[in-house]
Amino acid sequence: MVRKFGLYVAIAAAWGIAYAAKEMFGISDIWMAIGVIAVIGLLINFHIESRLDALEARVVHKDYSGIIAQLEGERHVPRHQQPESLAAGGAIASWIRPEHQTLFEDFRWFGALLNKHLDPWAIEELPKTDARGYDSPDIGRMYRIYYNACEVGRFQVTLGAGTLLSRDKSTDKRSACLELDLNYLRFIPYHDARGLLYELALMIGDFDRDNPDACRAKAQALASDALGGHLWEVVRQPDIDPMFDFRVEGSYDLVSDQNDHWAKLGFDPMADVRNRDRENA
Repeated sequence: MVRKFGLYVAIAAAWGIAYAAKEMFGISDIWMAIGVIAVIGLLINFHIESRLDALEARVVHKDYSGIIAQLEGERHVPRHQQPESLAAGGAIASWIRPEHQTLFEDFRWFGALLNKHLDPWAIEELPKTDARGYDSPDIGRMYRIYYNACEVGRFQVTLGAGTLLSRDKSTDKRSACLELDLNYLRFIPYHDARGLLYELALMIGDFDRDNPDACRAKAQALASDALGGHLWEVVRQPDIDPMFDFRVEGSYDLVSDQNDHWAKLGFDPMADVRNRDRENA
């Protein structure tokens, strides 16, 4: 209110000075009107440019100091909220097929498996199973992802296109699709970013046990290619901070192998997490 009052006083004073100058120098009314219009136009232009500069400063030059502090903080302790069933997690019951149930069971330990291999990343399963589909809701497991103390994105695991279950289990073809979205990738070291993508590609992709080196090389190539494409877009449009997305699909052979190994040993990798959560409750 005070600022507006001061503005009105300044306008009135300027008008008084202009009128006095008109009388002193004998300026005609037409030229006086033209001069007033020109001054008003300059003031409006200055005001608009000031507002645009302020908007650009907020959008393009956003202060990321708080985000960077979290990215450099202590690693987040995952607290998984595993859904008891697909329906309990919000999946549409009438859409659930045996393939969805199989995928749901196969990925029951996926969060714990990733956390054993990824540092400083932390994966935390969400209680939701109503995943995002291309043109409609999908069904699967969903996860939140942290880099140290900062939540940076989410990913989901749903059925892959190659899934085919049969009465003869030996001919089953299982496939999963993992879709990842990340924020603030520009502040994360390349080595750590590539390590995350490599691990996801290796776990989800097909794995040839007779030629493991080729599978690892393929996973590295997928990770490097995705990061290279993202860097290209960042350089091409430097005023925009785009979200990073990554998608990989495959038969998740290594996930199945680890499940079988833990099941054979009678080991539940989620037990330690549940015990810790009960102690902290």
